[in-house]
Parts: sequence; C-alpha cells; structure tokens
Amino acid sequence: MTLRRLVMIAGVVVLLAGAIALLMPVSVPGPDANIGCGNALVADLSEAREADSRNLANLPIVNEIVPHTDYVAECESALSSRRAWSIPVAVVGLVILAGSFFIGQRAARGSA
Repeated sequence: MTLRRLVMIAGVVVLLAGAIALLMPVSVPGPDANIGCGNALVADLSEAREADSRNLANLPIVNEIVPHTDYVAECESALSSRRAWSIPVAVVGLVILAGSFFIGQRAARGSA
C-alpha cells in the first residue's frame, strides 16, 4: 500500500468521524428522561423549551425554593461543545484527504 493511499484512507476516516459527530443527536439529562436538542447541524430546542415551561421553578414564589434548571441553555451548551470539536475534526479530515492528492504528484515528479 502506498503512502498516498494510507494518507487518503486516514483523511476519509477522520472526515467521516467529524461528519458522523455532526449528525448524531445531542441530548441533555432531563427531569424524567433525556431531552433531545437536535444535532450539531440543526438545533431543535422545542423539547427543551417545553421542559422549561413545565418546570415548577417558573412560578415566582417557588423559584426561590426550587432550583431552576434551564434546559434550553444546557442544550445550547451541549450543541456548542459538539460543534467545537466535530467541525475541526471534519476540516482536518478534509485537509488530509486533499493533501493525499498532492503527495502522489510529488512522489511521481521526484522519481521521474
């Protein structure tokens, strides 16, 4: 197996890992079950907004007694952290894949 092929396979694997991470659903723990937030490409905060509206801490007096969990903010944070690492991974994979085409050309020129 040539160096070009190895680099190309590595680029494809890293690019696929980043793309899959962008498409995998993101969720945060909720009061009864996990709350879906969409994926890193398309955020869907409707379930988090619904969980926030059902929370007893939204009442003015109860807010001082019951700790309030802001599920929309937690979803936004989870989505942001997923984007923070998956986008660079996909870009690095794309750069490695593109670089594999230049490796093959250089090796062919050097041996001729």
